[in-house]
Amino acid sequence: MGGDEQKIRSNYVAIASVMAMRVHVAEDTIATLKKQPNGPYALAACEVIALQLRLLCETLMLGSTMAHLAEAGMAISDKKWRPKDAFLELSQVNEHPLPMPIEIQLNKHGQGKHHIAPISQPVEFSVLAKVYGTCGDLLHVPTAKQVFTSKLPAFGIGVLEAWINGFKRIAMAHALMLPKREIILVVSWSGKIEEKPEVFRLDAAGESTMNMDNYPPFELLQ
Repeated sequence: MGGDEQKIRSNYVAIASVMAMRVHVAEDTIATLKKQPNGPYALAACEVIALQLRLLCETLMLGSTMAHLAEAGMAISDKKWRPKDAFLELSQVNEHPLPMPIEIQLNKHGQGKHHIAPISQPVEFSVLAKVYGTCGDLLHVPTAKQVFTSKLPAFGIGVLEAWINGFKRIAMAHALMLPKREIILVVSWSGKIEEKPEVFRLDAAGESTMNMDNYPPFELLQ
């Protein structure tokens, strides 16, 4: 592996590591919250979780953007930081620009011969947008009208926990298919914060084919 490829791979390792860290913070916080759901700091704990979830949405977009720029050499902007703007750029060069949750079976076909299979379709941007927007509502102080009319943003521990679990599933095992699917980045993480995620690059001789209709949508929204 050449120096340039090693650097590119290290960039996505950093993205995967940041995702793992934020999942861990969210998991740790919600575990504490569930012990005292009506405690004086319950709202603050929900805000910490909401912040991590928003940052996870942004990190997914950043990782995909970096991979499309560095690995595939796509002519997209490297200055977009809002998720919707970044996705608009990516969707112009890739039909499925976000990660796809996968199952990894090590040594299934012999030592060193691993099997990778999708468990759902790639993450839809509409899902990220919903999570991102809802969590944003929790992080802003309401207007006076919202307070007077009791129309405050609602949240539930169960929903937040489901979102954390969904992002953890992505963080533990996902594939990012770059344009024409000739290059696929695969992430594998044990789910333990003390262990670093691994990133593998798969190169195909030509364009691969995969009918996404054969897989269920990625379930994150409740």
